[in-house]
Amino acid sequence: MKRPIWVIGLGLGNHQDLSATAREILERAQVLIGGRRLIAGFENHPADKIVIGSNLGEILARVAARDPGEEIVILASGDPGFHGIAGTLLKHFPPEEIRILPHISSLQASFAKAGIVWNDTVFTSAHAHSLAEIVGWAKRVPKLGILTDPANTPSTIAKTLLAAEIEDCRAIVGENLGAADERLVETQLSTLVGQEFAPLNVMLLIQAADWQPWPVFSPRRDDAYAHRCGLITKADLRALSLTRLNIRPTDTLWDIGAGSGAVSIEMAELAWQGTVFAVEKDPQNIEFTRKNRKSFNTLNLEVIAGEAPESLAGLPAPQGVFIGGSGGKLAEIMAHIHEHAAPGCRVVANFATLENLNLGYATMKPLGWKPQYSQINIAHSKAIAAMTRLEPLNPVFILEGTRP
Repeated sequence: MKRPIWVIGLGLGNHQDLSATAREILERAQVLIGGRRLIAGFENHPADKIVIGSNLGEILARVAARDPGEEIVILASGDPGFHGIAGTLLKHFPPEEIRILPHISSLQASFAKAGIVWNDTVFTSAHAHSLAEIVGWAKRVPKLGILTDPANTPSTIAKTLLAAEIEDCRAIVGENLGAADERLVETQLSTLVGQEFAPLNVMLLIQAADWQPWPVFSPRRDDAYAHRCGLITKADLRALSLTRLNIRPTDTLWDIGAGSGAVSIEMAELAWQGTVFAVEKDPQNIEFTRKNRKSFNTLNLEVIAGEAPESLAGLPAPQGVFIGGSGGKLAEIMAHIHEHAAPGCRVVANFATLENLNLGYATMKPLGWKPQYSQINIAHSKAIAAMTRLEPLNPVFILEGTRP
């Protein structure tokens, strides 16, 4: 039986902070594997040393082919189980072959150095996750710890968050933590834009004590969106339709016949860890969707210019589909959804005419989608002289079904 593969977290790289167990394992190591900066701290160690670079595949093969008695230690900065090498190893080796010795992460260290508790904090990574997800967390939690990378710097992240209407707040950047030139920069989110830091840095966001998270779902007024001649799917109807989709944060969603993109944007705000594909064939509406996407900084919304169902080819399987317009190809679109959507995919369609409602129902039923529909009658208050009356909107039908 082969010896286990040891993965040792070095924290901030101060070897004096290692536990007695970690020291003992390192002393008997025959092979040390790690990044160049970590390996450099063991230059006097007699073990064979392998630097991790673009050779990860070769390293994994070397570890898999190790001799039964060979003691291999893989070095990791911070905590190897937090966006570290441990995740990669566990994809290639069974858990019983891996032994992980964790250490403090750079985000934990930053909070400690700043004198701030982090029990109400979410830790995330701008390298492993999208900026759309970081925006989503910033709307939902009072404290956020972010591992940055060369592309997603504190300045880039700050600019993205402010564009998404995240309010200005306390911001801290921990730079070169554990090194002789370590620096903790305390400032505001707004002043980070344009600032440069050493490549090794992390970012903390701290909201004020009276801060409140954003509402889980709050449809905007129709006049918040740019459009050609009014939104087809009004705010009340958007709310009723999206509720029926049962959208989860990680869902992949399609909005077919997206129009000006209001539904797409509100879908994307609910599926903030997922992706929404707005499919629209009208060039003018496509430009309005792109304009609205930019206005609300909806990073997880992709605009697909083309006619359904042809333009749906190659899109990831959705967990939810909204049909706002079909271009006369409703049956073909539903057939495509039936073939390509994820099992249990919710489908919601809006219709203004009985003929299209009947067609949608007649298409869903033989597919086993168990369709149901509702007629929605909405009236809004309108001033008349010194009094108020109700002005009705045209009735709309909501058809819903679930792909088996």
